[in-house]
Amino acid sequence: MGWLRLAFFMYVFLTIAYFLTSIYSRSVRREKLEKEWDTDPAREGLTEQERRAFIEAGMVRYDKGLKRRLLWLIYILPTIGFLVTIYFINWY
Repeated sequence: MGWLRLAFFMYVFLTIAYFLTSIYSRSVRREKLEKEWDTDPAREGLTEQERRAFIEAGMVRYDKGLKRRLLWLIYILPTIGFLVTIYFINWY
């Protein structure tokens, strides 16, 4: 029964870690897109709406990309480690 309590608290912690990492990763990506827009001299005369559209399009690409999906490893790797540990302690 103790392993259920441990698993519960592990997933609570992993959920917090996932959301914090997700927020940080999105903010880093948004900042990179903003810097890309600001440093490109070809975009100097464009409007703020075009800038927002560029950043939002980049964020949509980020949400569908590999980096966003790799964040699920925050759940997957500890779960595998937890299950392997339980297996070796009980049956090996």
